[in-house]
Amino acid sequence: MDNTNSKDPEVTCSNQSTQPGDNMEACLCPNYPDPVNPVRVLTAKDIRNQRIVFLGVVALLNISMAIAAVLGQKSKLTLIVILLVKSKDFLSAVVSILGILMQRIRTFYRPPLPVPPLWILSLIPAYSESEEQIVQTIYSLRDNGVEPHRQVMVVILDGKPRDVRGRMTRVVREFEWPYASLKWKRGLLRVTSGFITDVPVIVIEKPENAGKKDSLILCHDLFNYPRHNVPPYTQLLRRELWESVLPVLTEGTSFRGFDMVFCTDADSAVRRGAITQLAEAVARDESAIAACGLVLVGLEKGYEWSFWYLYQQFQYTFGQHVRRRAEGFVGKVTCLPGCITMIAVREEMAGAMRKYAEPVTGNMMLSHQVQYLGTDRRLTYSMLSQGMHLRTLFVPGAVSETLAPQTMRHYLSQRRRWGSNAYFNNFFYLAGENMILATRIAAGIEVVRMSLVYYRVLNTALFIRGLAKGAHILELIGVLVVGQTPSLWFMCSVVLDPELRKRAHKLVVGFLINKCISPFMSIAVFTKVAINLGNQAWGMSGVTPPSATPALQSLAHDSPSEPAGDGFAKLPKVEQGCARVLSGS
Repeated sequence: MDNTNSKDPEVTCSNQSTQPGDNMEACLCPNYPDPVNPVRVLTAKDIRNQRIVFLGVVALLNISMAIAAVLGQKSKLTLIVILLVKSKDFLSAVVSILGILMQRIRTFYRPPLPVPPLWILSLIPAYSESEEQIVQTIYSLRDNGVEPHRQVMVVILDGKPRDVRGRMTRVVREFEWPYASLKWKRGLLRVTSGFITDVPVIVIEKPENAGKKDSLILCHDLFNYPRHNVPPYTQLLRRELWESVLPVLTEGTSFRGFDMVFCTDADSAVRRGAITQLAEAVARDESAIAACGLVLVGLEKGYEWSFWYLYQQFQYTFGQHVRRRAEGFVGKVTCLPGCITMIAVREEMAGAMRKYAEPVTGNMMLSHQVQYLGTDRRLTYSMLSQGMHLRTLFVPGAVSETLAPQTMRHYLSQRRRWGSNAYFNNFFYLAGENMILATRIAAGIEVVRMSLVYYRVLNTALFIRGLAKGAHILELIGVLVVGQTPSLWFMCSVVLDPELRKRAHKLVVGFLINKCISPFMSIAVFTKVAINLGNQAWGMSGVTPPSATPALQSLAHDSPSEPAGDGFAKLPKVEQGCARVLSGS
């Protein structure tokens, strides 16, 4: 799919070299104005006032529920709250069981048809990962068993140079290109295309860290259906890549365009066959816009029996095999993980990226929070909001392993970001456009469950006290059925799934750890989310150092000491156009 715009301004390239064999070129195009940042920057007063209102509402809600439960001891409030907060997992387990049965019956009577060869663009965004990690990821994707499908890989280096070019066995072209980032700053992209052994690779190096979200948007602007408001220099870079770079990288093939974009991370290990499974799942469903695989916590040497590994391994697997699997059968997975997701090249992605990239000009902190801190979940919402017919799938056979935090500090930093994305994006799933009823109901339950995190501890204590005094047998049966069905289903999944069977003994220990500490961890995480409302700093992952600045700094208009056009101004005056090609071979 090549949607290059024939009405783009002409780009003229000429070879100005004087030495034989020198391929130096100069490519000139119009000098566009500096980008203007339309983002509404919230003042410290705005953030403080809205944070106080939010904390006040949450406190009032929890205190009111506690008073009602204590004073109305004979009411059914305690029972109703337990059934409500457990209902989503119960329904997810039921949907998963029915979905698996229906899927197997359908496959038996109607085996899946073979999928014709596809062209896949594999995106590897990198910030703190080492050069060795990046190259190993390239080789692992090459050896993933994608045949008969073909792939071209794109590595986007986010502000930290890596000598990936030095690993290339053949350099096709290398040039610099003006670029406006998501932070409304201009600079130079360094674009290198070539081959690492037999792998066609395009390396795009950004001069400054603009964030993973910026890399995702840039990739889809260049290789998926472009949104209507793609920055002018990105439009011209897209045309340059499609007309001058991709034909050379795919020479001798039937390449006409990409069918899929595969997203992963340079610090994740994608199991063999995962790319093919995801691509074919999307290709077989004409309404599918994306599909994701199963994410497991990697067995990092020396941490196999660590508290944090066991705790998070259970969280990862339970959440995916119970909740995400049910969403997959409904066709509405609400969070596609960035380490193993296949996105279709289709027209609706233009609208999705427009929504994902649009600046927030209002003063509601909720909109700022989801748009500037959210990545995976926000992008998924942007996709599903393009139409009720669109489906996002879950393919548990496509497995990726990732590293998880191994300290309390790292864990809370990561979960502060994840918890914020989950909580605040659920308001959009609840009331946003083009959401099906099942998604709205599930989002509503999640909002209630997370908002009542403090009261739920008291509610559990009151329920246990009620049991000690003697509870009605029907009430007890109802709580046991709704509360324990998800755990029983997960136990069945561990027995049936060969990947989980390998980790069964560790999952049992993780289950026990979760039962003991999850209420306290939930309180700690939600408290961190609440008191950091308005702070869009990325924080740190389990293995990656902090990589973001506070929101008020990163979203603010450029200061006089560093104007937006500085990076662009570093171009030679005669070549303040599209590109200066450095070399080629």
